[in-house]
Amino acid sequence: MSTPPAAADFDSAVAALYSQLHQSTTPAALNAAAARRTNTIHDMHTYLHRLGLELNNTAHDDGRSNHHLANPTQQSCCNHTLPPLIIHITGTKGKGSTLSYCESLLRNTYGLTTGMFTSPHLVCIRERIRINGIPVSKKVFAEVYWTVRRMLERNCHVMLQQQQHSNDATAADNDGNSSQGNDQELLLPPLPTLPGYFRMLTLMALYTFAHHDGPKVDAILLEVGMGGRYDATNVFEPHNDNNNNGRILVRGITLIDYDHTRVLGSTLEQIAWEKGGIFVSNKRGKIHGNDGGYDKFLIGHEEQQQEEEEYEDEERIGYNNTLFVNGSNTPQVANVLRTIAREEKDSSLLQLVQDSYLDSIPELNFHASHQRGNAALALAICQHAILQYQMQQQQQHCYYRTLSNNGNVTKEQISAALNNTFWPGRCHTLTLSSSNNDNQEVSLKLRCDGAHTPISINACINWFQSILTTYSETTTDYESVHKILIFNCGHERNPIPLLHSLHQSGLFDRVYFSRADFERPSAMPKQLLDEWRKEEILTVVEPMSGEECAVNYEVMCNTLNELGMTTSSDATECDGMNKSTWQHTLASIWKVLDLYHSSQVVEKKSHPSTNVDSKKVVVGLKVVDVIEDIKKHQQEAQREVNGGKASVEILVTGSLYLVGSALEAVGWEEGESEGRLSTH
Repeated sequence: MSTPPAAADFDSAVAALYSQLHQSTTPAALNAAAARRTNTIHDMHTYLHRLGLELNNTAHDDGRSNHHLANPTQQSCCNHTLPPLIIHITGTKGKGSTLSYCESLLRNTYGLTTGMFTSPHLVCIRERIRINGIPVSKKVFAEVYWTVRRMLERNCHVMLQQQQHSNDATAADNDGNSSQGNDQELLLPPLPTLPGYFRMLTLMALYTFAHHDGPKVDAILLEVGMGGRYDATNVFEPHNDNNNNGRILVRGITLIDYDHTRVLGSTLEQIAWEKGGIFVSNKRGKIHGNDGGYDKFLIGHEEQQQEEEEYEDEERIGYNNTLFVNGSNTPQVANVLRTIAREEKDSSLLQLVQDSYLDSIPELNFHASHQRGNAALALAICQHAILQYQMQQQQQHCYYRTLSNNGNVTKEQISAALNNTFWPGRCHTLTLSSSNNDNQEVSLKLRCDGAHTPISINACINWFQSILTTYSETTTDYESVHKILIFNCGHERNPIPLLHSLHQSGLFDRVYFSRADFERPSAMPKQLLDEWRKEEILTVVEPMSGEECAVNYEVMCNTLNELGMTTSSDATECDGMNKSTWQHTLASIWKVLDLYHSSQVVEKKSHPSTNVDSKKVVVGLKVVDVIEDIKKHQQEAQREVNGGKASVEILVTGSLYLVGSALEAVGWEEGESEGRLSTH
């Protein structure tokens, strides 16, 4: 059992979370964590049982109690149990935004107190656990971490002793040893006493929501970390005849795109199967290392996947276990999700929510057009959740707060809640104060969007272009606006489609390839330029560029091979920077795109001029230094407009970690929510 530091405060809690106690940093540790991925549901229930948190019934599913725990949590229905309403969201794009719309609707229109768990954080780890939309305080975060950690260590020790002194099968199962039996069957590495980083944060969030007081939490909103089926958040069961605990579970899936393909699969159908795992009931019986995976799912469903069924217009709000999906998903994705829903025996129904769901809501004003689909999905989810809430309230299940105006809200109230929703790091604008040496004003705007897939990057570009359009519509000379890109993406991703779209937009006068201050540990080595072979270029650029550019593929590939690791020597670099870095790889690909789009065929097709002077491509600076470098170039910008007002527009995109670094560099942070942990 590890020894906590003398000062069990916020800083020591964060240090512990980033240490090897919870982080897998070596290849062996990463492989061991990966081996347990498909066993996540069993593992999480083991940890939750050690914390005295029984999610789906007031008694454990198999009749086990937690009387054997050291200082067990009281499990009466209305004392230290989890809130009665759970909203669970997965998808690829818009998970956080959809969840934030749900949070605003529940709190501002219906008067509920919300607890929200999201990832990743941008600046401070407290952002992941929110009460009424605001991060918990340092005091609460620290108290939760050390309480959860001590309970896990103490109760693991107690239960192992019990197991050693008893051969009784029932007693041996007191610690969720169905998980241990499963470990032996699957030849898994032992379950750690302390869970990994994301699992630990999930446990901390659930413990917070069960024990928070002043205010008491009415509704939990959970964002899946990765995928859904094997995610640590996927531990709640839907309400049905076998699980009549008065708790409401509403599940939704946003737009599905290619992301985390190394883990989730290389096709949208595979990714949809992973995401659709949140629709499954009896999760511990169906989701485990021997569940057969996607291959088993395909057996018997291939013909069904090809059916062209249209259910978009059917209204399903109010049905017991309605499942909600963004209607902009492809028919193939929708069919996979519909098939998963049909396999459930609890009358689950699937509703595809279109943007038109918001047509009756007046005066909506979104920061970006693509947010309309996220808001529509959120509204459908919340309206269904409130109907279920009112039904359970009438049956007097657990503790149900009285809804504002008894749940009768106006369209204007809905509009206000949606319009006032703010989600950091997504279509996020900051104005930076600055002036040059002559005290002349320079307008400098930081536009942050954590887009990191092809679809989201194109949505981000559209958002940035809509901002630039406002300059041409005003007295400000569009040509005087200096447009700067700060970019990075995780090395596990293929950067070519992202950079291709950004380059093809022709928007940027200066480009920085900057590393984020923090990156998630990964077992995958960073690919350098010589590893990007011809096949990689062909498979990504071809479907984006069209057949008319086919003759340029060879040009582009040959250029990439010729450049080797020397391309970025033409770009401005920070002193002492190792040229064999991921950021140099990105800069080299950008240079290849310069040459690719400069070829004769592309010119004949009248593509915009996208080349950026190599001296204005900067590689390797930290974000805080990038901001200072941009400010240094403001004097040059001011001179170019002959004493007028220069405007600088900075787009930060490609990674939420990069966005977080940018926000921290300019001193942005959120406040702390009110409340405390109940001690009785």
